[in-house]
Amino acid sequence: MTSKTGLSRVLMFAASFGVAVSAQAADPPITISTGKSGGGYNTIGERLKGVLVEQDLSAQVLTSAGSIENLTRLADPQSPVNVGLTQADALQYYLKEHPGFADQFISLGEIGKECVFIVTGKDSEIKSDSDLQQKGKNWLIAVQSPNSGVAVTWEYMALLEPAFKNTAPAFVDGAEALLQIKSGGKSSKIQAAMVVQKPMAKSTEMQVVLENPKDFRLIPVKDWDLNDKLPDGSAVYTFENVTVAEKKWGFDTAVDTICTRGLMLANKTKLTADQRTRLAKVMLLAASRVVGESGK
Repeated sequence: MTSKTGLSRVLMFAASFGVAVSAQAADPPITISTGKSGGGYNTIGERLKGVLVEQDLSAQVLTSAGSIENLTRLADPQSPVNVGLTQADALQYYLKEHPGFADQFISLGEIGKECVFIVTGKDSEIKSDSDLQQKGKNWLIAVQSPNSGVAVTWEYMALLEPAFKNTAPAFVDGAEALLQIKSGGKSSKIQAAMVVQKPMAKSTEMQVVLENPKDFRLIPVKDWDLNDKLPDGSAVYTFENVTVAEKKWGFDTAVDTICTRGLMLANKTKLTADQRTRLAKVMLLAASRVVGESGK
């Protein structure tokens, strides 16, 4: 009896030890920090999760306030996030304050072009980005919440060209800002609104601008001081003539502005070698499924 009891205990211990070893050996899930629910980054994260699940990789998606929160989570050793989406300018902005992170992350690829579009009223004194740099005007430019990619882009532009600080950011929803610009005219404190998006994206703000050419216009952004490089030597911003609407009234709607890239990053210290290899294969072989179309 004692012998059988002892054997049972040994077998139970062995079984529990096996479970513990199995649990310990299991890879942590791939946790992707994206953006607001329903936004472009969140959509890409959900697509990536779907492809990973097909490959029998455990994955989960977290919403966030945007690029900076994604980078903060990615760098935090206490956070489960091991993959994050960000704009290239937000990454460079973050690295200036956290240079040590440069040795922790690897790039899994680009997730599309994102361009800066600055909107003003048709009769506004603001005709170009240089007008936003004027002293004494006390103008405000509407951007999203302080943690949004748009706000980071404006802060980074002001870091590269300090004269942009002469126009202060106002954390106001884009649609509300356009209404103020339209109804208030030159008396409105908010004289411009900034949107960062893919060139042909159908955001509410861009639809309003394109459908109301008598009320709004896009201004060019061409200041060469905005030229900067990432640690790998690639440009943070490219200077482009960007088409935002095709062939209406016989011509394209285009504007000269700066564009950055959306990036998918991973913290190599939070992933196993197998996860890194399989993530790399997914982004090499199924990037079009993850990013959607051409990423433009």
